[in-house]
Amino acid sequence: MKTFFSLILIWLCISTAQAKTPDTKPENLRVFVDCQAYCDLDYVKREITFVDYVNDRFQANVYLLITSQTTGSGGREYKLQFEGQQNFAGITETKSYIRQATATDDEDRKQAIEIIKLGLLPYILKTEKAKEMVISFKDANNQTPEIATKPGEDPWNFWVFNLNMRGYFSGDKNYSSNSLTGGISASRVTDKLKTNFSADVNQNQNRYGEGDEEFKYTNKRYNFNNTTVWSLSNHLSAGGFISAEKSDYSNYDLNLAVTPAIEYNFYPYSESNNKYIGLMYKAGPRYFDYMEETIYLEKEELRFQQSLALDMSFNQKWGQLSGSTSYSHYFHDFSKKRVSFSGYADVRLFKGLSFNIGGYYAIQRDQLNIIKGEVTDQDLLTRRRQLDSSYDFFFNFGVRYRFGSLFNNVVNPRFGGGATYFYF
Repeated sequence: MKTFFSLILIWLCISTAQAKTPDTKPENLRVFVDCQAYCDLDYVKREITFVDYVNDRFQANVYLLITSQTTGSGGREYKLQFEGQQNFAGITETKSYIRQATATDDEDRKQAIEIIKLGLLPYILKTEKAKEMVISFKDANNQTPEIATKPGEDPWNFWVFNLNMRGYFSGDKNYSSNSLTGGISASRVTDKLKTNFSADVNQNQNRYGEGDEEFKYTNKRYNFNNTTVWSLSNHLSAGGFISAEKSDYSNYDLNLAVTPAIEYNFYPYSESNNKYIGLMYKAGPRYFDYMEETIYLEKEELRFQQSLALDMSFNQKWGQLSGSTSYSHYFHDFSKKRVSFSGYADVRLFKGLSFNIGGYYAIQRDQLNIIKGEVTDQDLLTRRRQLDSSYDFFFNFGVRYRFGSLFNNVVNPRFGGGATYFYF
């Protein structure tokens, strides 16, 4: 009899447990979008309404990280990395697409929406929402044109050209500033070789005061740069830099440099969207022709310089981290050197709390171009010419804490004006 009651009790416990076992399929996706590029999240929420968007990545069951890199044609390659959390732990998806340099923001965001939908599909299939899916295909005649990947497919042989001109004018009775800038650039990027050329002209006019107390000055700058690099392996690159500059501010009639360089990336270049640590060594001659005699009593000189720089960047779930440190000196006098440090971090500590910090500091003893003579009050106030300084820095930080409603699906643009959004 005791055995019979024991069996009944066990059966009741099992039945109760089974009755209380919830459906393992979640009703809906909770998505956290971590966009480390330009995003129009309002547009995403309007177009993809079958998921819930959350403000806290720890409450999401799908985490989406979006990063981007510049392409050889001046467009951008975007990588969208989906990672399942909670019920979907272990399920990952990676999608990518190219934004053409000539594409509008609207064309780009529509393309991005399609890629996001594809990336969410494996997760949707494991929810109750899968029952509501309708599958359709685009017209075969309405396909996106293929992107050339070989020189024979491209009539321009991968060359891309840009012309630009811009102006800036501001002022009042006591002050005015006018700036005109124009430039041209050309670049060619393939898997094996990357080269780019650029030339810029800038003229800046400034006025302080009026009448007898009026003070005016004009700064002109002409600049040319070339960078050429060959891919030696998935970790190693070699190339060089050529630059020429004429600048009133910097006291250069001509500053000409030819600098061979080599770089080693500790991670494969194919992973640079998410992680990069590169060590670069540069060395070469630099010729100076000064407008006015320098504090070292030089009007013209040829010097050799070398530098070593370590750069890193990480884009991960916990946030962004990037930094750089470099050391350089002239061979004729090792005391003519520069040491610099820079960095930026944006870290999510927990839930809605994030912290960001950034800055730059340089110890500079390599200013060979400083004009001889006394520094006037006008020089200090207007910074019309470069002045001697043993250091240079900037620093910023911020803390953000967000709390309240977990979900943020609603889009309400009223009283928002005609704001322009940059997407990816």
